Amino acid sequence: MQTTLANMQFSTIKEKIKELSLQSPMIHVTIHNKRNKVMEAPSTIIGIYERFLCVESRVQSYVERFTIHYSDLLTGSISIKELAKD
Repeated sequence: MQTTLANMQFSTIKEKIKELSLQSPMIHVTIHNKRNKVMEAPSTIIGIYERFLCVESRVQSYVERFTIHYSDLLTGSISIKELAKD
């Protein structure tokens, strides 16, 4: 039963991200790491997949691509400002 709940939450987050991507692929990502260091970066959604999404961020003078797992969004270790508006 818990697996079904997790799958529904993944599906809900994935659908919200798809909607965001259609409206505007630009999002604001906040990463909370283990040492209480917070990194905030304006990012662009470049791909949405079954268990993660790919984003591209401009970090200082270079462009960095990374993945965000939906589980990171559920646990709060990564947040997307535009998802919090719902």
